[in-house]
Amino acid sequence: MKHKSTLIKSTFIIMIVTLVSRLLGFIRDMLIGKNFGTGIYTDAYNIAVSIPETIFTVVGLAISTAFLPMLSKIRAKKSKEEMYDFANNVINILFIISLLIFIATSIFSNEIVYIFGCSEETKVIAVGLLRITLVNILFLSINACFTALLQVNEDFVIPSILGLFFNLPMILYLLLFRNYNILGLTIANVIGNFFRVAVQVPSLVKHGYRYKFLINFNDRRLKEVVILIVPVVIGAGANSLNLFVDQYIASSLQSGSISALNFAQKLIIFINTIIVTSVNSIVYPLMANMRNNEDKRGFLDIFKKSVLYLGILLIPITIGIVIYNKEIISIAYERGVFDAKAVEATSPALLGYGFGIFFTGIRDILNSTLFTMGKTKITTINGIIGVIINIIFCIILSKYMGLMGIALASVIAMAVTAILLFRSIVKLEKSLIIKDLVKKIGLITINSLIMGLIIITLVVYLKNKLSSLTLLLLGVIVGSIVYFILCYLFRIEEVIEIKDFILKKINR
Repeated sequence: MKHKSTLIKSTFIIMIVTLVSRLLGFIRDMLIGKNFGTGIYTDAYNIAVSIPETIFTVVGLAISTAFLPMLSKIRAKKSKEEMYDFANNVINILFIISLLIFIATSIFSNEIVYIFGCSEETKVIAVGLLRITLVNILFLSINACFTALLQVNEDFVIPSILGLFFNLPMILYLLLFRNYNILGLTIANVIGNFFRVAVQVPSLVKHGYRYKFLINFNDRRLKEVVILIVPVVIGAGANSLNLFVDQYIASSLQSGSISALNFAQKLIIFINTIIVTSVNSIVYPLMANMRNNEDKRGFLDIFKKSVLYLGILLIPITIGIVIYNKEIISIAYERGVFDAKAVEATSPALLGYGFGIFFTGIRDILNSTLFTMGKTKITTINGIIGVIINIIFCIILSKYMGLMGIALASVIAMAVTAILLFRSIVKLEKSLIIKDLVKKIGLITINSLIMGLIIITLVVYLKNKLSSLTLLLLGVIVGSIVYFILCYLFRIEEVIEIKDFILKKINR
């Protein structure tokens, strides 16, 4: 019961904070665009910022998939103090590796920047800015370790607000300083990354963490972590290849297809970040702790709850995107050069990707479940299978359906991958009963379809009488009421839990 309450409470808090953080990120980008436009300075800034983040991607992936479960295992089998000692060992080793990367990248910064196909003036500016942003490699590594420690201690609020502290220095710099320049913005970016580390320290100290200078390369647990990392990195490469395939096939279509695909992907990523990332950031450490404490019942309960909560939120959103895809694009992008024609061009891509939102979310939860079980090889194999399926269907469907075909190919790949991952978990966990889970997902889907029919009726009747924004808001309100009433009438337990939690908070 405690973990059920933690899951609902933490998910709602993190979803709200993530939404605020994303909005702050949008304000940051809007201010950068307003003050610097799309010239050589913003190009140089984006290059300088993206290089440390790209270098860090592998490290961050390793920490999120292998380091966190190992921390949980040490705490359960040994002690909290030994967990902190192991964490300090990893932090110190990562610091040394980051420092070496920092030095090497500083020396070869000219050569790295020159990989990018931009003007000579842009490259010169980017090199100067890169020598500042490379400090971010150190901050990003420590930040990931600190976040993992807080999550293992089931402290989810602080990690969820890190985006606020990252964005704030840049927003304040652009709002308060009159003589702003791209150098100042770059320094503000570095300060934001430092704040992400610093803000976690008081909470870590509260949980009993103390920094120690320990370095032990012979720790066998380090080798276990590395063994788990290798297949995960291959799997991540497979996911990146999927995006490349989509863009490569889109380049063979009419002009503007790649941009339309990217705009649609950004909207899907926005939704996934708010919902899927919020659920996953809580579920992953909870499941790792339960697994290591040999609480199999709690582990399976959290797994099923996370799948159902994603279903409750993402399946009706899928229906909403199918109905309102043009209105969503229009509200998000239609201004300036992005005209009605661009909306029409982007609409098929968003419609196609929209069908895969639930499968994408489930895939992430299933991968996390297998990570906690130490089965990274399974996730890698399934990721590679997904790439092969995506390539085949991309080539076939793009010929007949254009952009929508490319998006649908990704959806098919996601769906197959999710089914294979789910099948693997069922095989590994013989005590997992899926009958009730499948029944509830079926009911959620039926309720979402009924909701969709009512919204379509509303749209047909009011389309010429209301603006796109008003029609969308009305549809969301009416659709949400209908959907949750249906879920309540069908006695879907998880919806009742959410309702009880909200009413309890309101009564307080």
